[in-house]
Formats: sequence, C-alpha cells, structure tokens
Amino acid sequence: MHLPIHLDLAQYPRRVRWFMAILWAIILAKCIVVWWAIGHWHVPFLPMWIVAPTIAFATLASALWLTHHEE
Repeated sequence: MHLPIHLDLAQYPRRVRWFMAILWAIILAKCIVVWWAIGHWHVPFLPMWIVAPTIAFATLASALWLTHHEE
C-alpha cells in the first residue's frame, strides 16, 4: 500500500511552524505536570489515562495539519 503523503514544511511560514512548536511544548509541559501531580498527590489511577489521549489527539491534529493541502 502506497500512501501519497508528502511533507513539505517550506510551504508553511516560519511563524506558523514556531506556533506549532510552542503548542507542542505546552502539550508536553502539561503531560509532565499531570504525571508529577498524580504521583505527588497519590491519585488512584495511572497518569497514562490522561497523558496518552492528550498525546494521541495532539499527534492526530498535527498529522492532519501537516498533510492538509490547499488546492
């Protein structure tokens, strides 16, 4: 199976790429804080219940953004 995916980051302005990088930094910071807080306050569930969906949906949104092409 061949997927016609071509990632050309040059089509996005530098400002948009920086915006996406800052958003990913915020997402990762949130995941770190959640992981710490659940361990610190001994919440009775695993931090992956929050971190995994966050990373999964952020990855999906990023993939959709990167593969979107204006025609």
